[in-house]
Amino acid sequence: MSFQHIDSFVKAAYTVIESMLNPDVSAGRPFFNEEPLEKYDILVLVGVLGDLQGQVICGMSTETAKKIISRMMCMEVDDINEMGMSAICELKNIIVGTASTNLSMLGFNCNITPPLFIMDKKIPDFLKHIHTTLAIPIITPFGELDINLSLKKDEFATPNVTA
Repeated sequence: MSFQHIDSFVKAAYTVIESMLNPDVSAGRPFFNEEPLEKYDILVLVGVLGDLQGQVICGMSTETAKKIISRMMCMEVDDINEMGMSAICELKNIIVGTASTNLSMLGFNCNITPPLFIMDKKIPDFLKHIHTTLAIPIITPFGELDINLSLKKDEFATPNVTA
């Protein structure tokens, strides 16, 4: 995956988190994340289809999720219920949708699947093939969330770049 693809997701995370939650956002150093599905308390996964294919996984602690949900819902949240899950999924959906738009400006056609919320390490069998991702830490006042990319370029895809 090229730097442009990675940058599309980092810019999307910055833009969405800054506008929806708090302007004090920074990115940490990207790293290869071994067994990301086992690492986090909360995962929100979105599939990517098209010229790029794979998964984008947002991982965070339960405390970070509660703080983000509290901010989004403008009230203190002690437990993650259906409404909280929906809020976190919507945030992730907006981030990946924005990244998809960024990628389209580079000439790549990508579609995204609806978000899948995973808690308590209840990993569906169809995801157990993911062992290593490229993770970009996003540091917020609510805690860190990692954007984990498990994407590959479709070998038959040709970008629709017009010059």
